[in-house]
Amino acid sequence: MNRIQGTMVRTVRQKITEPDEIKNKIHEVVLKHVKLADKNKWMDIKLNDPNLKFEILRDCMSLTDRNIPNLELNFIETVGDAVKFYLGEEKKDLRIGHPVATWFAENEDKLPPNMTFIPYVKELGEYALQHRGYFPDPGPWKIPQTRNVVLRDTLGIDALPRQRFNKTKRTPYVLNIMVVGESGLGKTTFMNTLFNTPLKEEIHPKNPQSTQTVEISPVHYELVEDGVTLNLTVVDTPGFGDQLNREHNLDPIVEYIDNQFEAYHTAERSPEFRRAIPDTRIHALLYFIPPTGHALKELDIKSLQVLSAKVNVIPVIAKADTLTQEEKAAFKKTILRDIEANDIRIFPTAYPDDRESVEDLEKYIPFTVIGSDQFVDVGGKKVRGRSYRWGIVEVENEQHCDFIHLRELLMTHALHDLLETSHTVHYHNYRAQKLRSSGRPESILACDDSYEHRIERSKQSMAEEMIKKEEEMRQNFVMKVREKEANLREREEQLNQRRQQLMAELEEQRLALASEEREFQELYNANRSAR
Repeated sequence: MNRIQGTMVRTVRQKITEPDEIKNKIHEVVLKHVKLADKNKWMDIKLNDPNLKFEILRDCMSLTDRNIPNLELNFIETVGDAVKFYLGEEKKDLRIGHPVATWFAENEDKLPPNMTFIPYVKELGEYALQHRGYFPDPGPWKIPQTRNVVLRDTLGIDALPRQRFNKTKRTPYVLNIMVVGESGLGKTTFMNTLFNTPLKEEIHPKNPQSTQTVEISPVHYELVEDGVTLNLTVVDTPGFGDQLNREHNLDPIVEYIDNQFEAYHTAERSPEFRRAIPDTRIHALLYFIPPTGHALKELDIKSLQVLSAKVNVIPVIAKADTLTQEEKAAFKKTILRDIEANDIRIFPTAYPDDRESVEDLEKYIPFTVIGSDQFVDVGGKKVRGRSYRWGIVEVENEQHCDFIHLRELLMTHALHDLLETSHTVHYHNYRAQKLRSSGRPESILACDDSYEHRIERSKQSMAEEMIKKEEEMRQNFVMKVREKEANLREREEQLNQRRQQLMAELEEQRLALASEEREFQELYNANRSAR
């Protein structure tokens, strides 16, 4: 800018376009700021120093009269990158002539200084706009390509896991357990033993004749251990299996489970869905089996079939101290055989994605357990157990029962899996069934975790359905052919009968005609003789 008699005059510099001239100008700028031992390697100079990078690029923009956009500055790491930028084709400024850019220019003094306008290019897409076209659009549900960078100093990223751990530790965990089984199997005592605290009083079994229906009694507790809070809900089902007519024993339990799913589904669709939704869904169901030593009863099979389709069912053999080791092993084999024969899904065997950390515990299913609120003296140490005339049964002794393995499954290894399976499997099935009941078809997206499995299952289902339809069409065709053949045979029989009838009538007429012909011949012969 030159000042002539108080007037500001802009000196117009001719833009450099020749490649050799551009390289020479940039070479001069580099030699001005950097002392080189080997002048042939000037394009390999790294611009790691922000001050050096600013001075070199400032002089380059001044000499070439071509500015480098701020979005491109991050990608210029060497002098060679700057040369490539200036040798490349200058991109058209899409803001020139754009009505919005014109409005921004007219109202520049009224807008914040950091507010700017970048035109949206439809062909490039939103992703390309956000990433300045440096990476191609990878498409939906795909992870874009990343660039590895080296930190010059400690940033504090290693503290992120600790922050998440502290936040997670402050957030209470939720566990809702339902216990189902006949009265007198020690369900309440077992729950007190499992959580090592008197949760509730013993519910004494009622007279079967006085029990009309199954009751649902949820009780809520807050357990704290080493700063971790567990909001525990124990849902008992007194009256189950106590009636003489057990046909409708399962209805109140299924209704309660579905009501919790419906409450969660309603909360998801409410305007305040972003808030924490109270989770009252059943995460685990302990089904208590009486220690009969025989096969499962019809009520147990029907209950396990229905409940395993809605919740995570864990079968438990109650009062294991009434069985010997041989009887326990035989009873377990019988129950597992009945479970497999009746296609009953139990946790965690039926969920292969959640079996990695609990494979060693599966061999104890169904778990034999003992409950006790009393402590007995074993070798000078107080332990939970039961004292009999013939000896002492310890609750936490794996030689006596599988209590410690069941507790390890519920609390140590599979608590998170129980919560996740309840949401991603059982609640998802309930919600999908509810949506499809209103006419909405099942959707399969490529972003789903089980996409490949569901696609294969859909293909197999469609193939089976096609085979079924082909068989139905074949059966219908065979049936129609047989019907047509039957109709044709019936018609043929009718025609044969008609033919026989007509032939009989024709024969009668022939015989009558022959008789009349004989009479006429005789009469004719008689007249002739008379003459």
